Amino acid sequence: MSDPAPSSGRRLPLLTKVSYAIGSIAFGLKAVAIGVVMLFYNQVLGLPALWVSMAIGAALIVDAIASPVIGQVSDMWRSRLGRRHPFMYAAALPASLAVWALLNPPQGWTGTALAAHMTSCIVAARVSIALFEIPNASLLPELAPGYDDRTVLSGYRNLLLIVVPVIMIVTALILFLTPFVNDHGQHMPGQLNPAGYARYGLALAIMIFLSIMVSSLGTHREIRHLSQPERHPSVAALFATIATTLLNRNFLVLTISGVIAGVGTGLVGGLTDYFNTFFWELSARQISALTGAVGLSPFAAVAIGPLFAKRFGKKPALLGTFTLSLIAGILPVSLRLLGLLPPNGSPVILPLLVADAFFACTLVIVGLIILTSMMADIVEQVQTQTGRRSEGLLFSADTMLKQIVTGVGAMGTGLILQFVHFPEKAVPGQVPQEILTHLATIYLPINASTSLLSIAVISLFSITRQDHERHLANIAGLAVTEPETENELPRV
Repeated sequence: MSDPAPSSGRRLPLLTKVSYAIGSIAFGLKAVAIGVVMLFYNQVLGLPALWVSMAIGAALIVDAIASPVIGQVSDMWRSRLGRRHPFMYAAALPASLAVWALLNPPQGWTGTALAAHMTSCIVAARVSIALFEIPNASLLPELAPGYDDRTVLSGYRNLLLIVVPVIMIVTALILFLTPFVNDHGQHMPGQLNPAGYARYGLALAIMIFLSIMVSSLGTHREIRHLSQPERHPSVAALFATIATTLLNRNFLVLTISGVIAGVGTGLVGGLTDYFNTFFWELSARQISALTGAVGLSPFAAVAIGPLFAKRFGKKPALLGTFTLSLIAGILPVSLRLLGLLPPNGSPVILPLLVADAFFACTLVIVGLIILTSMMADIVEQVQTQTGRRSEGLLFSADTMLKQIVTGVGAMGTGLILQFVHFPEKAVPGQVPQEILTHLATIYLPINASTSLLSIAVISLFSITRQDHERHLANIAGLAVTEPETENELPRV
């Protein structure tokens, strides 16, 4: 017995498309909250960088273990609310509370007590957001069965995933994280202002709650059109389905590529705030301009991503955009180390960084749009092999190993800062140049080598447009030839 095939002839309402895309906002804002943890807890609150990076890494590993469980359980869940929505609704309150608490630590806590609070909040935020994000993202293959349609819908999702968090960051840098004078009479940039983080956390929590609820309610009407799982006849059959799904060649290609990229992201991704604040000596308002450029890039990416995928094919378009984005991403730091850029404060620096960020981020987002669509294409290939739809398992298992290695890598961020002897509660402009140069010479080879290897692995992906259409036809044929059976769902 196989799970029913998705309906490919029904036109998806615009409200449903927008509601589905809005769900990505919660995931993006969670990333914003965790993204400021290193700077906030290390440079503002004074926790050692190694402690902070260990907490971030440990939370990623816990999330990585929990995510496949959430994905597989949601694949098998039977209820009047379908497979995905019970988990989506359940995540709203705990996710928002965890993010609020992360940026509102108890007054006066220091040392191990503060570290314990930080760690528990990061773990709670990651797992509760996963409880929503995995079922929500798993709706993509069913909402958009078509080869090109899912690239377009993935584009909408990635648009809001970037734009709304960017708006939140810019708002925080302008309204919450304002410049101040520290206890020593030194003028400090806003991103080091401890008073602004409490309001920042409240704003993030409210937006995460609204995002989850709007997306869940807006896609609720689609429940009756989504497939319901058939029960596995035995435990052995269940494990056979899981094994076939996870050993799919194309799934392994994308997962291994993501694992390699995750190593690099984990090791150096947490250094972005340090480069902006200390390497380039940007103020909060300058960083907001840089972030604004990132916020504009999804609009270009959504426009050109589906066109690239349709014109060149998904894999060639992905390889090209990721390669160009790598070159753009390492260019400014490379030029500075080669002595080809003027000193900080020059009117050339900020426009250069803004233009480079826009170009690099546009290409990255184009690649992510296509990558998500490619992962969705695997769903039907697996269904032709197992007779079951395993979107939740595929999307969650894909992130599991990537998050584990990213988590281990994130622990390395603190080691890198410790290795270069980066000072705590540092003042921009007063960090020795040799420390900044040492940091950059570690950052560049890690970023370049892991990115290039990750891109090379993607070249082994093999599903084409023709393959996908054949998979859909095979699934439709199975659905027609199998005898219909009554499938009464239990009340929950």
